[in-house]
Amino acid sequence: MKLTFLSSLRLVMFIMISYIYYTSVGTHTTAQLIFVIIAGIGFILNHLLLASTRENTYYPLPIALDFILITGFVFFYPGSALYLILFGVNAVTLFLVVEDKKVLWGFSLTFFIIWGGSMYYIYRATGSISVMENTINFSFIVFEAVVGRLIHKLLHAQAKIETQYGELQETHSALTSAHEQLHHYSKQVEELTLIRERNRISGEIHDTVGHKMTALLIQLQVAKELMEPRPDMSKEKIVLCEDLARETLQEIRLSVRTLKDHDQPQSFVTTVRKLLEDYQMMTGLTASFTVKGDVTRIPISVQLDLTRVIQESITNAVRHGQAKACSVFLDVSESMVEIRIQDDGQGAAEINPGFGLKHMRDRIHEHGGTTLFESGTEGFLVKATVPLIEMKWEMGGT
Repeated sequence: MKLTFLSSLRLVMFIMISYIYYTSVGTHTTAQLIFVIIAGIGFILNHLLLASTRENTYYPLPIALDFILITGFVFFYPGSALYLILFGVNAVTLFLVVEDKKVLWGFSLTFFIIWGGSMYYIYRATGSISVMENTINFSFIVFEAVVGRLIHKLLHAQAKIETQYGELQETHSALTSAHEQLHHYSKQVEELTLIRERNRISGEIHDTVGHKMTALLIQLQVAKELMEPRPDMSKEKIVLCEDLARETLQEIRLSVRTLKDHDQPQSFVTTVRKLLEDYQMMTGLTASFTVKGDVTRIPISVQLDLTRVIQESITNAVRHGQAKACSVFLDVSESMVEIRIQDDGQGAAEINPGFGLKHMRDRIHEHGGTTLFESGTEGFLVKATVPLIEMKWEMGGT
């Protein structure tokens, strides 16, 4: 226990009461003088010994020596009950530093034995006992014992709070570090997702635009060969080439727009609205977009694939179904996201999934989702569902 103001005050009380004992009698005997000197030195040595100990530890021996020195005042100065005040000062130390309740009970029992023996000795030596003085001084002992214990609990509570605060600081630092790592990981995942999407779009440009450009080149060569012998058929080929060129230009514009949007990230709703607006400007397609639920629940990778599903669906609606209008409905719940694209095109009696529909199905399947294609007199319906909590893949079946 470190040397504090309280422990210094304790030593001052011991020395001061020892001096009061010395001055309480008119004529001092040599034995009384020697005892007061020994008691003063003993109190100082015990104080230094207790002050040199570590916190939350104690030395029963110095406290026991204090008990012996205090009891000595009874035998050398039987006419005063100030020794109880010394016991009270010692009680503060006892209840402040001692943890073991058995030690506390042992010292408390020892005090009552000493007190009883002291009163018997004083009565034999002086012939009287001051009940009031003993009662007041004993109340002082009880008060100081309570104060010592309260200070003991206060110090322990303070130490516990400091320990918990340190643990809280460590936990806060760990959470901050984990948050930074998670944020960094999220950014990496997003960047990798965008890179994968760029690579996928590049592949689609190569497959679709490259295929159409090859077909356009072949049709131009055929039209060139038929220009003189069959000008009517050559004209038809040129018209076909014009349509192919227009479709190819539309594919390039949409792909470039998608890549540009990825370089300038924006919300999923804004991206879809911009996509529908571009189609309206290029093809005249009238579109409506309805959203239900919290769109922020949808992961970035799922948002990208849903955007491509919408793009492919309305492209097919215009190209193959000659649709004039379409509606896009997005429903987001806690467990899944569902998107439906319904157009007013011609539809088809039989659905034979081509490159576009198969590509849509593959995109959704990567996320554990399902796709549904329906065609009827009211146009074509594309429905895609992606789970947000649990993913499930089924192999086999239709």
